[in-house]
Amino acid sequence: MICLNMDMEIIKACDIDNKIENASVAFGVFDGVHLGHKKIIERMMDTQNTKKTVLTFYNHPEDIINKNKGIKYITTRRQKEEILKNMGVEMIVYIHFTQEVKNTTADDFIKKYMLDKFDLKKVTVGFNNRFGKDGKGSGQLLGQMGLAYDYDVEIVDKVCMGNEIISSTTIRKALAEGDIEKANTMLGRAFYVISTVINGKRLGRKLGFPTANLRMPDDLMMPQNGVYLTKTIVQDSEYYSITNVGQNPTFKNHPYRIETFIIDFDENIYDKEIKVCFLKKIRDEKKFENLDELKKQIYNDTNCAKKFISAKMF
Repeated sequence: MICLNMDMEIIKACDIDNKIENASVAFGVFDGVHLGHKKIIERMMDTQNTKKTVLTFYNHPEDIINKNKGIKYITTRRQKEEILKNMGVEMIVYIHFTQEVKNTTADDFIKKYMLDKFDLKKVTVGFNNRFGKDGKGSGQLLGQMGLAYDYDVEIVDKVCMGNEIISSTTIRKALAEGDIEKANTMLGRAFYVISTVINGKRLGRKLGFPTANLRMPDDLMMPQNGVYLTKTIVQDSEYYSITNVGQNPTFKNHPYRIETFIIDFDENIYDKEIKVCFLKKIRDEKKFENLDELKKQIYNDTNCAKKFISAKMF
């Protein structure tokens, strides 16, 4: 069954009955859709007069390969689709990664998920792309098969920031360390989350700093606990904001949440969806002895954020 997302089609590989004609395909996991991923997709998009397609996975392969690892996603499927659509991708085809897929030989993987699904003109992959049983599939194997089945293959070289290869693993590490600026540079955009504002304990409002509370899924990668300068988008309007990530240790039994104080904003947005873009870490999370100390710190955090904003750092 094909789902139409505006001008971009989204389909599961298992639902393709007839070959997708005249397809150029960028193949990879693409979690984060960082600058390295974008280079792969842009090279695919340069192929003229073809159906611009991304072949990716519905779930992260690491969920199956390393069951106990608990992979943290940099982007949700919705975010990935939004970014790819904005890049001009015409179709996303999802493979549901299972034990069966994991144990499929590389040759059979190419036949089952590429040759049987697409009238291939070109496949574009990253330099370190591996697939099939024991990771024996590669861009080189795709190239060998291309000679036999008459499609082109382009293997895209690594993209670096300084001496470091841009990768999802490096971005996760940067986020875990609170280095949001490094993560954003590698992503080529601000790391962001989208969620619906939920009811909290209204403690922020009592302190004079009402916050929008967001609950995030456990499998989504979040920045290190702390306070960040952010930009919050509410119904297409942008506002600077201060966002706390963590459990707010000043209060007992406070759940892990994102709490955003939107500067110069006073509207009721409960049950509304907002987008929070992380720009810069202001400080680590801290436990305060009393509410007056916490209120003073929030006031200082807000002034610090306003200095960054007035200096046009963002």
